[in-house]
Amino acid sequence: MTTVPDIKSLQRNATTAAQAMALEDGKAHPLRAGPHSTKFFELLESRRRLPVSREHQNFLDVYHKAQVMVLSSDTGSGKTTQIPQFVLFDEFASGKVVACTQPRRLAAVTAARRVAAEMDVQLGEEVGYSVRFDDCTTSDQTKLKYMTDGRLLREAMNDGNFSAYSCIIIDEAHERTKSTDILMALLKLAVASRPDLKVIIMSATIDTETFTSYFSGASTFQVLGRAHPVTINYLSEATPDYFFAALHTVKHIHEKMADGDILVFLTAVGEIEQFCSKLRDGLNNLEVLPLYASLSPLEQDKVFSRSSLRKCVVSTNVAETSVTIDGIVYVVDPGVSKQSGYNPRADLDILLTGPISKASARQRAGRAGRTRPGVCFRLYTEDTFNNTFIPTSIPGIFQSEIMSEILLLKTMGYNAVGRFDFITPPHTEVYLRGLQDLVALGYIADNGAITQKGRMAVKLPVHPAWYNAILESHKLGCSDEMISIAALASTQQSIFWRPYGPRYAADIAHRRFSCGQSDHISQLSAFHAYGHIREEMNVDQWCFDFFLCRRTLEEVIQIRRQLKGIAETMLGGPLKVAPFDANYKVIIRKALARGFYYRSAIKCEDQGSDIYVTVHGNHPAGIHPGSGLVGVNHEWVVYDTFLYTGKQYIQNVTAVDPDWLIDLEYFQDDKLSRKRGAGELRQPNVKLSLDKARAKRGQSSAHVPSTV
Repeated sequence: MTTVPDIKSLQRNATTAAQAMALEDGKAHPLRAGPHSTKFFELLESRRRLPVSREHQNFLDVYHKAQVMVLSSDTGSGKTTQIPQFVLFDEFASGKVVACTQPRRLAAVTAARRVAAEMDVQLGEEVGYSVRFDDCTTSDQTKLKYMTDGRLLREAMNDGNFSAYSCIIIDEAHERTKSTDILMALLKLAVASRPDLKVIIMSATIDTETFTSYFSGASTFQVLGRAHPVTINYLSEATPDYFFAALHTVKHIHEKMADGDILVFLTAVGEIEQFCSKLRDGLNNLEVLPLYASLSPLEQDKVFSRSSLRKCVVSTNVAETSVTIDGIVYVVDPGVSKQSGYNPRADLDILLTGPISKASARQRAGRAGRTRPGVCFRLYTEDTFNNTFIPTSIPGIFQSEIMSEILLLKTMGYNAVGRFDFITPPHTEVYLRGLQDLVALGYIADNGAITQKGRMAVKLPVHPAWYNAILESHKLGCSDEMISIAALASTQQSIFWRPYGPRYAADIAHRRFSCGQSDHISQLSAFHAYGHIREEMNVDQWCFDFFLCRRTLEEVIQIRRQLKGIAETMLGGPLKVAPFDANYKVIIRKALARGFYYRSAIKCEDQGSDIYVTVHGNHPAGIHPGSGLVGVNHEWVVYDTFLYTGKQYIQNVTAVDPDWLIDLEYFQDDKLSRKRGAGELRQPNVKLSLDKARAKRGQSSAHVPSTV
């Protein structure tokens, strides 16, 4: 008879697979009082059949000898859920936490839920998750923590040696988000100073050589095989309309093929909702469910729960990695996704639909075949896959601005960020643009050193520019409102719901909250209205009537609560609530102007209605069609985002008075943009407008009687 070991008798980095399995097979739960549940043993049986489980001892043999391990596996091998559990038992004696990072919050949350169920523990106790604005862990009990890479990066700001952790697992490393790349560099330094810290880099489509050469001396480990085979079907010729082709493919599967749930990948929330609407109208006995990052936990649970009907889940690329939806047998892959880019010269975010990488295509196909043999319908030709798709996704460090990352690294003491040991460094112009904007905001001095203001700004878990806006709003007496606006700007989706069918009815409903001077105030008005009726009436019906997204509004409340606590500590007292009088909107707009002055634009009279030119950059842009300022033609505006989606738009716009800007150094004559060589101003109308504002202020001062 085999003796079941006590988990407290395990020795760190000296356990065996047999010891872990004996603990799992025992009647008594090793981590809490009481026996294992019946459900636990059902899940255990399926876990043991995963390819990675067959490699348990081989994995430990390599893990015990290596400080850094690069693990590759086939999609569907079970690495995301099983490897952290193997490590947990092996590291239990250390008394420290095992962390497993994910590039997306939905993946972190769902993986934690799955592993908590597999380990037969309460989510948030022995197994938990930590994502931005949502921490489901306990400081004394949590031994395994799933978290976004960005969340772990913020922890590193205060503890660069990761002293709370015995092992850090970077999952889905092939996605190469900005946070992942910076974490890699910090971990490379940490393992040099902490011989007891172990690191595992893993992915189903990992470029092993990139990471083994970066972490000199790293060991490799490969898990072959997937739970079930997946048949790949290609189109014989390219289709001009992937949306139409996907609809017909789902119809064919539902009407002609054997039982099994369907997963469809599309590019954006609006497209997903439109697709779901058409499926519901056209097919019977099919449960159609959307899936994207901003869905509420209740809506997400519907995707992962069992149903008496066949399910069709329509998702963004959040379902590509680390999200297991039981029952998926068929995957429909159009081969496209929203692709991000960044032009540092214009400070322009780019968002276009483009082809995915081969790595992403393999990940998508791997979503099928988890519970039985699956089929992936690729809505493109095999030649397109072989000759058009790039091997792996472009690293995130090349796809967006890095202002927040520069500020974070400088706070941690890495002053020469340009020489920071990135796996692949960002383009020099991206780095210089970030420095330029940080200097303009007063967060970095001219000599490159971080200022006290910059050290404060980095403490807020939102874009750094909001710190300036909050400071100015506190001076003006509206910091309570500004915290709400910052929270509204930090959600993944807008609070305004604009479904495909009744989108024009939605536009009419949203006019109740519209402010022709500020999109920020329009959102604030809707948020305040929601707060007033939240406890008084059927809030779901109210949100439905006014086309507001309740799940996003609740997210805003959660974000606001955390930002308020941080801001009150930074400001040294309670927030200030603006009196609701004639100046209410003016002071909020003025605070926004003095927070986002580095993203300002002036009306371009010779290019038609709603065309503005960015100050300093001299780049033309229209006001986004979703803005309440379309057709109003204010002279000056500030904005959150400069975006290209086929046309250039400024988004989330507020009208400002140049009088609020003329004293700022950013708008003095010697700072205005000039042509090369000639020294002429690139935008004479900017200086003209500012001079008029100065003259007007001078005249006003001259008419004020002096006092003795």
